[in-house]
Amino acid sequence: MIFQICIEYDLSKTPFTSLIQPCIAYEPCLLDYVEFKRVTEPIWLLGKKYNIQTGDDFEKLNKDMQSLLWFTYRKQFLPIGESNLTSDSGWGCMHRCGQMIMAQAMTRRHLGREWNWKPGCSNEAYQRILQKFDDKIESQYSIHKIALKGQTLEKRVGQWFGPNTVVQVLRRLIEEDVENDISIHVAMDNMVIKSEIRKLFRVEKRCSSSQESESSAVLLTIPLRLGLSEITPVYFEKLKAVFTLNQTLGIIGGRTNHASYFIGYAGSELIYLDPHTTQLYKNSGPMDDSSYHCRHPSRMSFSQLDPSIAVCFYLENEEDFNQWCTEAQQALLEPERDAIFEILEEKPPMLPYADVDSYDECCTSLDDKDRLYTSDDEFELLM
Repeated sequence: MIFQICIEYDLSKTPFTSLIQPCIAYEPCLLDYVEFKRVTEPIWLLGKKYNIQTGDDFEKLNKDMQSLLWFTYRKQFLPIGESNLTSDSGWGCMHRCGQMIMAQAMTRRHLGREWNWKPGCSNEAYQRILQKFDDKIESQYSIHKIALKGQTLEKRVGQWFGPNTVVQVLRRLIEEDVENDISIHVAMDNMVIKSEIRKLFRVEKRCSSSQESESSAVLLTIPLRLGLSEITPVYFEKLKAVFTLNQTLGIIGGRTNHASYFIGYAGSELIYLDPHTTQLYKNSGPMDDSSYHCRHPSRMSFSQLDPSIAVCFYLENEEDFNQWCTEAQQALLEPERDAIFEILEEKPPMLPYADVDSYDECCTSLDDKDRLYTSDDEFELLM
């Protein structure tokens, strides 16, 4: 069995190959594709199925995993606001997971589902996407912008975010992005309201690659709480089904003090990109794009997942949305007793938290010094 070291490393000083050794937590991980290839069940990765024991699916899976943008802790960037923080190590893991969700939506929009990355990629659209997440205040989705915008939700710079908080912050940032052609919708109270999302498709936004305006795509995020202190096992199969839908962008969540971006599953284990590696930020010269791609995603048991998560989907247009509604109804909402959210045509009257801004303000959060998720009371319980 191959295990992952459960402490942070500076990859500018520590060779990646030296990380392959046992750790105290004994967390199985995909550091070695020889070990990974022994998996006999089909593997699902962001809506794609791979039978890695036959044909060339193993190589396709490898390329698709490495093509995903991977954001980790960085150090030695310019201070964030007045905080004097020059690294997000120890507190920015959910911020980085939010970046990965946003970047994957942009990749779908501007590069297409079948795009594959190669080291030193000079594709202009790819370079524009990557620059939007550069660790400097000028970049729209930088750690600086996300941390500072969190102050509007009473999250100080350097404070952990929960899944709901990070998608609310991204929603605000995307509204300020004049070159953006994706809208973000946060479905509150475990309800996806069709009429609200259809309005977003009809919003014309300027395309970042031209001066023309076009209809907006939608990044749909659904914050959920699927249990009390532990995730309820009845939802494991529903979470697996999330990764089988064509429109899926995966799940952001994790364990206590350990946020991750979940991109698929193999058998009873989740596959995820882990932001808990501290890399050196390069203040000058071109960005080293190889440091934004992970060669060896990790895996963990579904039972280790914290009940507070956000499931995310990329919806290209209304036709794509209608297809998602049909497939999600069958895969995620039936039988009704096991549904992880609802899909409704219109918002029911007199919702207690109909406004997403007041939703954050009216809730009392737990002591964030002891938990990653500071927003346990921000979710309706599914019982």
